[in-house]
Amino acid sequence: MATDLKVGILSTIYATWLHNNLAIALLLGMILVAGLMLWRPKRKLMFVFLGLLLLLLQFEYQKHFGKALEQQTVNSVILQGQHLRAKNVMEDVFQKIIPFFLWLAGWALVFLGFVL
Repeated sequence: MATDLKVGILSTIYATWLHNNLAIALLLGMILVAGLMLWRPKRKLMFVFLGLLLLLLQFEYQKHFGKALEQQTVNSVILQGQHLRAKNVMEDVFQKIIPFFLWLAGWALVFLGFVL
């Protein structure tokens, strides 16, 4: 294999890791917990799994589809004119409130899984 091809492959792997390291860690955690649930099902493992799932959803929401969902909602609600207050409220909901509650619910479920 050519050296420039090896360097290209390694830089692609590294860039993918830098872009998605949290998502990869959460996915590996979910796979581990799912394996533990298959081996010995427990309610606490289900809480941890659902918490990790919500944390992964929050990560993907913030990184990929939160902005598009916000734009789609703003465009469908505000048909004419400048409604700055409504737009600001929707921006706060989609950029701050939804990600915060996904984060809070995810960590709360993980905590419940370890405490119960």
